[in-house]
Amino acid sequence: MLSLMVVPDYLPDQFSTWYLLNNYLQKKSDQNISLLMPPSFDEVKTQQEKEKVSMLFVNPFSAGNYVREQGYLPLVKPKNKSDEIVIVTAADSDINDIEDLKGNVELALSNNEDANFIGLRLLEPANLSDDEITIKRKDNFLMVASGVIRHHAKVGIVQADVYESFNSVTKNQLKVLLKSRINEVSHVMLYHPDVAAKAEPLQEILCKMADDPDGANVVKALGFPEGFAELSKEDMEFMIDVVDTMRM
Repeated sequence: MLSLMVVPDYLPDQFSTWYLLNNYLQKKSDQNISLLMPPSFDEVKTQQEKEKVSMLFVNPFSAGNYVREQGYLPLVKPKNKSDEIVIVTAADSDINDIEDLKGNVELALSNNEDANFIGLRLLEPANLSDDEITIKRKDNFLMVASGVIRHHAKVGIVQADVYESFNSVTKNQLKVLLKSRINEVSHVMLYHPDVAAKAEPLQEILCKMADDPDGANVVKALGFPEGFAELSKEDMEFMIDVVDTMRM
């Protein structure tokens, strides 16, 4: 039986939608697929150490390890949907640009280390030393936003999709200082070569979901209005190279 593990950086209201996608795949492929939704990145690692899953939906910063170290192959990616983050401050803050950040700065972070990595790169124009940054750890992006609104932190790092999902009350209390423009990187779905015969037929099903009324509702709810697109080995390697360059 195939297994599909989704890393826990999706929106809370998308949890049940992944089960709808899994049910859709099972019905269209006539295969049994076990869906794994670990609540933390630590449990993702524990699961992989215990038993390698057949397929994974992961962020681009984790993909390199799975592809180059564990031998996973690319299947699909969200079509025309890149992973971006925003740097936010309170709406009533006197901070209007990254360069306005001076002295001791409280920075609210979630447990999404990939978003944090991009955000810290965006903060580099402020020329803050490590001693000038006080990290405020939060459980999720909503708590990051809440911490900024309550002035428990001067700025926060939030995934752009999550920010867009905030209600108007929350958004009106925040100010976006900067949004990343990476474009070349996105979440990806990978599969292990041991299950190629079963996993590869899912590529066509996934890529046609947006054209099917039932499938279109699912991918739209996941935040992928154009559905999925085929991901080649060459494009996967390019994405990994982009991420590696960012880490330098």
